[in-house]
Amino acid sequence: MSANELNLFDKHSILKVQPTTRPEKMDNYTKGESVTIFDPPSLHMEGAIEMKVTNASKIRNVMGYAMSTFGNSNVRHVIWNGSGNAISKTISCAEIMKRKIKGLHQITQVGFLRVEDFWEPTVEGLDRLKVNTNIPTISILLSKDPLDTSHPSYQAPGSTELVWPDQMKTKKDNSQRKMAAIRDLKNAASKPKRSRGNGKDSFKSKKKTDKLQSGTELKKSEATCNSME
Repeated sequence: MSANELNLFDKHSILKVQPTTRPEKMDNYTKGESVTIFDPPSLHMEGAIEMKVTNASKIRNVMGYAMSTFGNSNVRHVIWNGSGNAISKTISCAEIMKRKIKGLHQITQVGFLRVEDFWEPTVEGLDRLKVNTNIPTISILLSKDPLDTSHPSYQAPGSTELVWPDQMKTKKDNSQRKMAAIRDLKNAASKPKRSRGNGKDSFKSKKKTDKLQSGTELKKSEATCNSME
């Protein structure tokens, strides 16, 4: 039978990730095998200790083991791996280690963990289904030895530059334009406005003044005529 493929793409940000949901039950189907594929493959280096961070991991515990192991002079590399809701915790662990151990080189790789779930039909006439779920992943390599400086995400020891400076610059420009638009709106709202009532009062006042002036001129004319007689 041909396999019908359903793609379930989770829209996640790197730092703020929503829970990933995979179907556990499906009418007229039973769940079969599951295959996991990293795209691209997570970072790997011979002799490196690999730290897998999960949503349930406690930073104090994983950092204690990582620091004691990485403190060995024979251990030159450590790789922090995390996915889904654990991405922010993975980044925190790597940053803590960089602050505690100076002179570390860094390479970061972001990708997806593709989970392929196969569902077998229990009713005749239905096709086998393959459901794909993409879970965001991050892999951070920290090394005491120099790394490939041509890698797009390479960070030298002590560097405070972001991994994706161009994207962050665009985001900053958009934020500045948004703030400028908000300031313009606030300035426009704070300017005093002339109400309709004030306009009517002003018109009436001007009309009354004109009437008084006309009456004064008329009296002056009458007085001039009387004096001539």
